[in-house]
Amino acid sequence: MSLGDNSTTYPNLKRKHQYCDVCVTLLPAPGFFCVKCDPPEPPDPDPEKGLIASQASLRIVLLVLVFIVVAVVRLEIDLQNLAPEEVASEASLKVAEDEDFKLLFKVKVSSAKLHDKPNTKTSKIIFVLSKGTPVEVLDKKGNWSKIRSNPRPGEESRTGWLASKLLDSEIK
Repeated sequence: MSLGDNSTTYPNLKRKHQYCDVCVTLLPAPGFFCVKCDPPEPPDPDPEKGLIASQASLRIVLLVLVFIVVAVVRLEIDLQNLAPEEVASEASLKVAEDEDFKLLFKVKVSSAKLHDKPNTKTSKIIFVLSKGTPVEVLDKKGNWSKIRSNPRPGEESRTGWLASKLLDSEIK
C-alpha cells in the first residue's frame, strides 16, 4: 500500500495506523479513545481562570463579617445600645408624705462629679462629691438628678446635676 491511499491512512498523518500512547494498542479510528485504557481524564481546571459568582460572594460576605467583628472588638462598641429601646410611658411616682418615713439619698461611688447642666458634653464640673455624702433630690431630667448636697459642718451646700445611677436611696 502506498501513502497516497486515503482509505487506510489517518488524515493529516503520514502513517497508516494510530496507536495508544499508554498501552500501545491499535486505535479504531481517529478521534476515538483506546477501549482498554478508557477515555482520557479531562484537564485540570485552570486556577487562574477565577471564581464563580457564588464563591466570590461568599468570600466577600465572610470578609465583611470578619471586619465587623474586628471593628466591634477594637472600638469597644456596646451592641446593646445600638438597638432602640422601647419607650414606655411611665407615670411619675407620687411620693407619699409620711412623718414616720423619709427617703434619703447618698452618693454611692468614691467620687461623683457635680455638673452645672444635665450632660457630660457641654457642662462644667462644679464640684466633686465623696462617697456617702447625703444629698437632696430637687428635680429629675432623663438619667440626671438635680441635687443639693447636705454639707457637713464647715462646708457649704452645693447644687448641681448628678447622674442618677451614682445615687443610692434609703428609707428611714
